[in-house]
Amino acid sequence: MSLINQLNATTEYYWANTEPEDIVNKASALLWKLMGNAIKKDNWEVKPHEIVDGGLMIKVPLEYAASNSGGYGPTTVINQSKVNIIDAARFPWKGAYGSNTLNLDDLTQNTGDAAIIALTKQYMASIKKSIRTALAADVIAASVGDKINGLGDLFTSATSTEYGSIAEDDMADWKTNHITTTEAISFEVMQKIFREPNMGEFAGTIPNFCVTTPTLRDGYERSLHPQQRYQMGSMVEAGWDNILHKQAPIVGDPYVSSGVLLALNLNFLSLRAHKDYNFTTPVWVAKTVLGQPDIISANTRFRGNLICSNRKMQVKHSNLTEPS
Repeated sequence: MSLINQLNATTEYYWANTEPEDIVNKASALLWKLMGNAIKKDNWEVKPHEIVDGGLMIKVPLEYAASNSGGYGPTTVINQSKVNIIDAARFPWKGAYGSNTLNLDDLTQNTGDAAIIALTKQYMASIKKSIRTALAADVIAASVGDKINGLGDLFTSATSTEYGSIAEDDMADWKTNHITTTEAISFEVMQKIFREPNMGEFAGTIPNFCVTTPTLRDGYERSLHPQQRYQMGSMVEAGWDNILHKQAPIVGDPYVSSGVLLALNLNFLSLRAHKDYNFTTPVWVAKTVLGQPDIISANTRFRGNLICSNRKMQVKHSNLTEPS
């Protein structure tokens, strides 16, 4: 071991802060919205009415066909043939975890007055944040392995590829809306996006939450006249900058790819958790049975999926640019 210099040997470091600054984890507006609570409230659990108690898969009933109908007059013979109208989308159990480990050196050296930053406390907080960060990325992406089925699966362009165990080729109304036109984001473009679901003009049938890149959100804001620029106050108070289009907030999300805007209707999109795996509480456990009693590990686990009950209510627009 080399010698340390005199000042290092005789002088303590000044600690500006005993709470480490997080420079890794990115905050996701979409996950915050799906979880139904602000990040500062430290409550990211799925809401109680969205907890599922078990089963082979999470099943979502769909009314995918209409009953017979037609004009009626004196000589009309009413069509009395049977029409099957109900099917179900099925979403498999997927999940995420957060974990970490402390070893013997950590447990013996990071104690007492010398432990300016308590590792057991910080590691526990990091474990909880890591699972949320993983889910924030997974919600936007397509499923890989045991990761949840995110929006990358919902917006797949292959009509023969199943989403929710149903392919668009087998059910025409179980379709994805993906606009690929290259164009600059503007009020007119957002109007086109909001018309895409084509399920009527009732407020519940148009997108109510939009995520995109910060640059496209800012570009849309620049395209508006100052008198048209409004924000959702409750989201601003929770720490999320946004700009409104038809009462739907447009927010920047670090996990959205360049040039992409996702116009979502959260009336038909939700994150569901299994009741026994709804972000399990991390507990430090020693690896005693493995012959390592002074190595402790903790983890938190989530099992569920992102569930969609009406796929064509969701719209993706890629190849967007900022206005000149």
